[in-house]
Amino acid sequence: MSGDIRTHGYEPTHDIKQFDFTKDLAFGHEGEELVTQFLQDLSQGSFEVKYDRFRNGRIFVEFEQNPRNSGWKPSGIAVTEARWWVYLFAPTAFAIIEVPRLKRYLKHNVANIRQLVAAPDSDNPAKGFLLYPDQVREMMTVSAYD
Repeated sequence: MSGDIRTHGYEPTHDIKQFDFTKDLAFGHEGEELVTQFLQDLSQGSFEVKYDRFRNGRIFVEFEQNPRNSGWKPSGIAVTEARWWVYLFAPTAFAIIEVPRLKRYLKHNVANIRQLVAAPDSDNPAKGFLLYPDQVREMMTVSAYD
């Protein structure tokens, strides 16, 4: 076992240098407001739910489909009116991403995201972006997509 505590997830540079109760309380209240708004949106049905059938940590974001080979039509992220994109990685583990954030990420990174056709031999193939776990983490943590 290594003596370096950073190998276990602790990073000293992330420590809060000076405690400021007023700032911390305001930050906590901001988080509570965001969650309250999310729950209100959720209760009004403003969400899309997708499920990772393969449990591989990747997210497939559909943007076109070809139902019954009638021609490619916008679908998924291209037409959703939902505010939230809920992606189930497993029955009890999921990520929730605001649709505008997901769209900003896709727009800024389109050249670096793999695009593919899912179910190409079916009667309803779909085109989409395939996000790998490192891309999912970047989308969810980098402030440029706020």
